Amino acid sequence: MPVNRKLRKFVDTKYLSDSAVTTAKIAAANVSSAQIALDAITNDQTGPIQKKYLKAVYDFSVLGGAASSVILLDALGAPATIPDNAVICNVSIEGITDNTSGGAATISLGYTGQLTAFLGATAFNHATWDVNAVTSGAPTVAVGKTTTDSQVLATIADADLTAGKWQLWIEYYEGA
Repeated sequence: MPVNRKLRKFVDTKYLSDSAVTTAKIAAANVSSAQIALDAITNDQTGPIQKKYLKAVYDFSVLGGAASSVILLDALGAPATIPDNAVICNVSIEGITDNTSGGAATISLGYTGQLTAFLGATAFNHATWDVNAVTSGAPTVAVGKTTTDSQVLATIADADLTAGKWQLWIEYYEGA
């Protein structure tokens, strides 16, 4: 059977030269080589019709656990903020370190002006927060649209937390 030489050259990676991805091409794409190496293309660098993601982290060792509304942090350690007009379509909770409390603490999850948008008051020791647990959909509420840039919040109530670490994965589209 004859082999199509052009197709073979296209598919065979040995013909891809080391200079195929140049600094000039990376700069023109507005992407750093570190982003390519880390697969870290940000939401701002994706198109408006592509799903966006926000990671919001609660870490007792960084944020403390006093009964209050706590602003969660993004992957870079800044306040996790959902942009204006974000159409929220899913929220997942990933347990990393079990929560502990000296009392019967509860935790609810949401964003500025919508404190229970993602999760109503839930006991600190509920399976939702367990190490390696991933909760997506129920009991989380995963619909809504922001009307302004909104910080992601955890509201700790009834008692303080004394340990714990978990993160939220928020999926959204850019709305109009």
